[in-house]
Amino acid sequence: MLDFEINKFWEVIFMYEVDKYTVSLLHFDDGIKDETRKVWAGVGSPVVSSAQSKFGGESLYLDGASYLTTGASEDFNFGSGDFTIDWWEYRTANTNYSSVLTLDNPGNVLMAGYNASGAVHCYAYTSKMTTILNQFSLGSLDLNTWNHFVLVRHGNTFYGFKNGKLVSTSVNTLSLEESINITIGKYQTKEGGLYYFQGYIDELRVSKGIARWIGDFNPELTLTATAGDSKVTLSWTALDGATSYIVKRSTTSGGAYETIASGVTDINYVDTNVTNGTTYYYVVVAVTADGESNNSNEASATPVGDGKALLCVTMIDSSEREYQLSTAEIDAFINWFSRTVGTGTTCYVLNKNVGVHNRKEYLAFEKIISFEVTEI
Repeated sequence: MLDFEINKFWEVIFMYEVDKYTVSLLHFDDGIKDETRKVWAGVGSPVVSSAQSKFGGESLYLDGASYLTTGASEDFNFGSGDFTIDWWEYRTANTNYSSVLTLDNPGNVLMAGYNASGAVHCYAYTSKMTTILNQFSLGSLDLNTWNHFVLVRHGNTFYGFKNGKLVSTSVNTLSLEESINITIGKYQTKEGGLYYFQGYIDELRVSKGIARWIGDFNPELTLTATAGDSKVTLSWTALDGATSYIVKRSTTSGGAYETIASGVTDINYVDTNVTNGTTYYYVVVAVTADGESNNSNEASATPVGDGKALLCVTMIDSSEREYQLSTAEIDAFINWFSRTVGTGTTCYVLNKNVGVHNRKEYLAFEKIISFEVTEI
């Protein structure tokens, strides 16, 4: 991750991070940018606005005649597998048939956050238009206030949440249709009727292959986990009224969790009682005057050793340069070299220790023919 992005995270401390299950994540705080690098095109006048936001100072504003769309992707084909769709919304109009996220083909595949008669619902169908979900409730629709909604599938069970509270469950074994058109803020009927979301959307995330919640949780308590060498660093948002936090861990997604730290007064914790190569799953609980909160979201990380490797660079004059570097340094060099020609910095700086002296060596992009990496 670039230093700029790290600094921004610590400055704002508001967001989920991309993990191996995340197929789309839009914070709407630095434009219409998907952290998974999908490209969303605006139709009409969708804007990132500072008038309302749940996290980070900005959110997506849709005026009731605009929407976002992205190209077809296998990432949005859920079939009968686990998935999670979650978002924050601040609706400003009670417009029937408006939807937050719609997948279609062009028939109805899945509509998440669909407004029907003043409630937020979800609909889902098979390839033969057999109903999987019909008016599956996520809770009441409240105008001009922020609410968090989640649609989860875990095995054959669907779960609907509003503000961390389980609202509905439904059991169905059928597979969802393959999606071609993916939109945020627009629903189109098979007959061509168009309906649009009006209001603000923040922190919209689509996850494939994981049921992030199947029980009550606290959507205000956002946890991230970063793997290191024989350690996992945890960071979370501060919860108003919290006097301390409890950190829990499991080696199985969804728990059961065991408490590994209590009475934590910071909003970060480093777990050093871990084994490299093992995936750990964490939740955090806030302690307030009213007792313990529900769990945060689950965050996972797999600590790995920072081994060494030999980077051998061949220059245009046929000379070779060798550097013994950590895997993190190797990755940074590869990311720099793999950029589009003509963009980014023209030189890469490597530190070389000569005796007790440290020397910086600058490699010019246009002088490099090739390079190879050998594990040590």
